[in-house]
Amino acid sequence: MARRTAAVIAVSLGVVLAAAACDAADHVATRTTTEPPRTTASASTGARRAAACGTRQLRWKLTRLTGNPRSASAALLSATNTGTAPCAFDGYPAVEVHAGKGPSVSSKPKAPAPVRHVLNPGRGIEFPLFYETSASPDGSCFLPAEDDASIDVRPPHPARNDYGTSIEMTDAHGRHLRAAVCGVVVQMGSPRLP
Repeated sequence: MARRTAAVIAVSLGVVLAAAACDAADHVATRTTTEPPRTTASASTGARRAAACGTRQLRWKLTRLTGNPRSASAALLSATNTGTAPCAFDGYPAVEVHAGKGPSVSSKPKAPAPVRHVLNPGRGIEFPLFYETSASPDGSCFLPAEDDASIDVRPPHPARNDYGTSIEMTDAHGRHLRAAVCGVVVQMGSPRLP
């Protein structure tokens, strides 16, 4: 009889403990499904980030500036978001000036600093470009205007199949100009929002 009582008590205790464990599991499950999910600041910020600007939604323009002393920018590169959604301009674009398969000059940031601007539809961004536009005193110029160089531009962080686009240099009135880059690098200044 004592053994039977002990067995009943052991079984009853097991049932009580199992029920308590199930209740705790149900409580945890209910709490996790009814409470709002917790997110870190970086995760919630990441969810609201705009997609990177791509060539398809950007209209590029390269304007040669005149009357500039050596310390002023020689040209102004601008991009306008022509898409229907905001896009992120996260970094510096890449500019390459080249004469066919011959010599080429690439851009690099003048003072690399983090750049992040979200461009709403219709809004733009501008980058001043610094480079030598005339031959040195000995008459040498890396890419003279006679070479009729091509100019390619790519957005920062392009998608896999985004190879950028070709653009023309114009004057302030929109007339086509041949580019002359007499130095071996085009320095890109900090962006500004027009």
